[in-house]
Amino acid sequence: MSNNNEETDRDLSRANTRVREQRREDAEREWRKNPIKQFEELKRKELTSKDIDNIIQNIRRFESFLLDEIAPETDAEVEGVRDVVRDDISVFRDDVLKPDTDLSNSTIAGILGMLNQFYNVLDQYNAIVGNPVDVPLDEFRDNHDLEADRPHIPFDRMETFLNWLTLPFSRAFWLAGIKHGTRMSEAINLDLRCLHIDHPIFYEIVDNHDVRIDPRVRDRPDTMLIYEAFNKGAEIPNDDTPGPETEGEIRDKAQGNKRSEEGGSVLPIDSEFKTALIDWLMSRPPTYKQTVNPLFVSDGHTTAERLGDHSIRKRLWQVDYYIDSVQNFSREETIEECPTCGGSVIEENLSSGKETGRRFRCRNCRQNHWRSIYWAKGLNTEQKMGFHVARHYFTNLHDPQKDKLHNGAIPDKVRKKRIRGDSEEDADTEDGTYKDKNYENYDTDVR
Repeated sequence: MSNNNEETDRDLSRANTRVREQRREDAEREWRKNPIKQFEELKRKELTSKDIDNIIQNIRRFESFLLDEIAPETDAEVEGVRDVVRDDISVFRDDVLKPDTDLSNSTIAGILGMLNQFYNVLDQYNAIVGNPVDVPLDEFRDNHDLEADRPHIPFDRMETFLNWLTLPFSRAFWLAGIKHGTRMSEAINLDLRCLHIDHPIFYEIVDNHDVRIDPRVRDRPDTMLIYEAFNKGAEIPNDDTPGPETEGEIRDKAQGNKRSEEGGSVLPIDSEFKTALIDWLMSRPPTYKQTVNPLFVSDGHTTAERLGDHSIRKRLWQVDYYIDSVQNFSREETIEECPTCGGSVIEENLSSGKETGRRFRCRNCRQNHWRSIYWAKGLNTEQKMGFHVARHYFTNLHDPQKDKLHNGAIPDKVRKKRIRGDSEEDADTEDGTYKDKNYENYDTDVR
């Protein structure tokens, strides 16, 4: 009877009950009272600790500018980030970020993108109306070159590098980046359970290791899974990442995964990548004693275990350890004379200009011969052949304006959001927010 009385006491002409409106008002009030704290708590659930710390650091930097520089110069009582107007963002951009010689154009755009994301969320939670960052960010993008600071490597030179690799581990690991734009940490965190390779050798290996293939790829042959976002120190598998009923593995070998797509990224394995993976699996040391079997493991004399950031970098770049390190490739790529006319050449390690990186310029015919730069201390990022180059290389080579890989081009929605695993927010990509779901069909659009 009491329930019925309560129901009749309700104002049925209202779309929202008073209780629901009160609860929403309380939540909105907290967002208005502590916007940065609320934003951080929300994003801690979605991003790695490193990423959210970076975003909060830049928001705090802007907050300090607002209180220390803007507030004293205005008659209004500016007390926090909710008191911002569009002109404040423009002044912050022009007087603080642009004069900072340590910041590239793409980094400045990234910082503005973080503020853009912050104010978008505040707008969603009714803590502020509109977004003061959108126009200043668009203006900056329109007027500045935002090309990533990565070395220029022509398509045929990347083919030469991949064909030069001889060790199964190196080829499989590099292709994990080049094929999908995968980050190093995401490749390190791959497990055997993340793969479904339609090949008898793979099936034999997973059976011998008693691996239960992840349900997201179990019925999809020649497919791999990259785990959704988690922080370093997380246990995998967990409730969100199904796996064995036994205890999982604490991930401490990399920085975690940044994949923003809910449920992780399910990606195709083409014939070239498949061959490389099978070659590696045939030589991969067994991990029978592991609870969760990592894909990329050490090959030393001790028990095989998941390789970490330091071990990967040593293996793929350091000269003295492995024959197909980037630095060995760089040594072999050095030329003493022009392949075109036989004239003498000048080696240049370019850190500025439209095309950066390593090239040999002929004194006679002026022909440029591009090579992959090696990883060495003292060189700028845009001169180094780091693993993250593969991620940018994937993006650029599959650009709609490029046609070297296939007749069609992968649409941006697939290329960046679906395959690279970028955020749908504005802070992780170079060309805006992905709002539509037109390219979500795996077999027709992704594979």
